[in-house]
Amino acid sequence: TLEEAQEKIRLGLSSILPDPIVVVSLAGTRPVQVTISGEIFKPGIYPINSTTPRVADALLISGGSTLNADLRQVQVRRKLIDGSVISQTIDLYAALQNGGSIPNLRLQDGDAILVPRREVGNNDDYDRNLVARSSLATPQIKIRVLNYAAGGLSIQALPNGSTFVDALGGVNLDTANLRDIALVRFDPEQGKAVTQKLDAKKALGGDASQNVALQDNDVLVVGRNLIGKITNFLTTITQPFFNVQSFLRFFDDFGGR
Repeated sequence: TLEEAQEKIRLGLSSILPDPIVVVSLAGTRPVQVTISGEIFKPGIYPINSTTPRVADALLISGGSTLNADLRQVQVRRKLIDGSVISQTIDLYAALQNGGSIPNLRLQDGDAILVPRREVGNNDDYDRNLVARSSLATPQIKIRVLNYAAGGLSIQALPNGSTFVDALGGVNLDTANLRDIALVRFDPEQGKAVTQKLDAKKALGGDASQNVALQDNDVLVVGRNLIGKITNFLTTITQPFFNVQSFLRFFDDFGGR
């Protein structure tokens, strides 16, 4: 401790100085290095420069949790001196839900954090939009807008937790048919694209059923003819998309035609 270091230095100096006055202060803390994996935006090994490093700090520095994360069952694994590993489950979601404080388990050097994926069908009381608006999720999402009337494919960066209406700011409403917009989203469980038709006029008029919450990598397709063409292409694809990158590549290639 600082007090022990101060006393040791004082005793050492006592042999050459009468009654030395020694004050020891901490110039900086040694970073705690932790590994974070699972449903996190940028998994990896990160140093955390904090006097009291917490799980929430690790999520923040690694870009935040993904949409598929289950923050109710975040695991912290720690290797002890004897080589054994202990694990503790942390519920970060309850704090968001109740407006309470995040569990204050202090991380140690070498800790490993695993953010698990939500199980299919286990979403009854899990508000993904609540998580999206918190500091525990990735702060920004990117969506693609495919609209040939406005110049083809464009990419919008929006705050996490944004809705369909928020994205309409990047759509040329003068040239767009507001009743002919489709939301295309990659379903990782099925490995395919799922399409939902949306009516922007109703959404702008306050219809909550049309003002859906957006997710990272969503694609908005504007125009009946273009929606039909995209739907036909997706229907004829017999093999599922390998991952979200192959899904996005399909639209990037399509938008360049």
